[in-house]
Amino acid sequence: MSISVGEKLVCDPRTLENFNNLLSCAKERLQRDSSRFASGDFWKIFEGEVCKALDKSKEFVGVPDWNIEYIGGHKFPDIVARINKNQALGIEVKTLSTRNDSWKVMGGSIMESTRIPNVSRIHVFCGKQNPFEIKYRSFEDCVEDVAVTHSPRYMLDMNVAREKSLFKRLGKSYDEIRHMKNPFDAFRTYMVDSKMKRNATSEGEDLWWFSPNIDEFSKLDLAEEKIASSLVNNKVKFWNKLSADEKQEIKIEMLIASPSVLEGDYEYACQWLLQRKGVVCPSFRDNFSAGGRTVVNGVNVPQVIGKINEWKADITKAFNKKELPQQHFEHWKTRVLSIGKFSSVEKDVLKKIVADIGKGISR
Repeated sequence: MSISVGEKLVCDPRTLENFNNLLSCAKERLQRDSSRFASGDFWKIFEGEVCKALDKSKEFVGVPDWNIEYIGGHKFPDIVARINKNQALGIEVKTLSTRNDSWKVMGGSIMESTRIPNVSRIHVFCGKQNPFEIKYRSFEDCVEDVAVTHSPRYMLDMNVAREKSLFKRLGKSYDEIRHMKNPFDAFRTYMVDSKMKRNATSEGEDLWWFSPNIDEFSKLDLAEEKIASSLVNNKVKFWNKLSADEKQEIKIEMLIASPSVLEGDYEYACQWLLQRKGVVCPSFRDNFSAGGRTVVNGVNVPQVIGKINEWKADITKAFNKKELPQQHFEHWKTRVLSIGKFSSVEKDVLKKIVADIGKGISR
């Protein structure tokens, strides 16, 4: 008997067994020498270490001809175990820094626009930093939900019971949905029903900036957001009608959601404000840069850096309200510190402010 997986690819049981053995062996190797993961930016190094462990394990489990390819970037999956020219299996690496019992982590867009061609079956390989632990299982078995973000994304839970996975609840297989012309159609009714069950103003799923292209979201993502927004937003308010507390809360969310405002680019943030909050703001720029420049730690810096410094406590609080605060913060930090418009002196001030914010983020 053969098992059909992916785009007209066939994977025999022996190949699947070899794949599981390869993942198991890599897991054991990583666990034998786990002390190097105890501190530091775990999420930065784990992906590369998994790739090395897989490569070292392939001969041991009897698949020396498999080529382990590190893809990285914002592709799906992160690592490919290539069996031959036309057949490959994938490993999507995830990390968790939380100390609690949760094994939930954000997956990729349901559109899978960054998927590597010819990769059929994909396993999620998830590492938790403290205490160090690894779990892996097939992608379709650990998809628990879909988050209504700017780009609808899979939510993964390494502990979810197989019979309670999202695909089981939908009554459609993962392969069936991913081969649809528009996978969003499979989730449309489910997402509307889920949204109605939740508080419409809840921001717990506000992860829209988790784009496959982390610098900015793509036109495709925007199109998806418009679809999702049309389902969840139907009221429009003017900025000057909001209370001072409402304005402050939204400004903090916007700064986290769209770091491009630090570059003076407000286009996407304006769209976010309208689509996610249903708010129109004619003088948007003034929220972040009114006054031109200010002094922080004795250095004359752009006003937007001054605002981040002024709002440090609120920004920390906003991250800590999210389900995966450390993961959100690390992505935001990477984006903010990659902005090239500031001088080296200004950037040093910004780094110090971001580091201060990071000290208050829950793990």
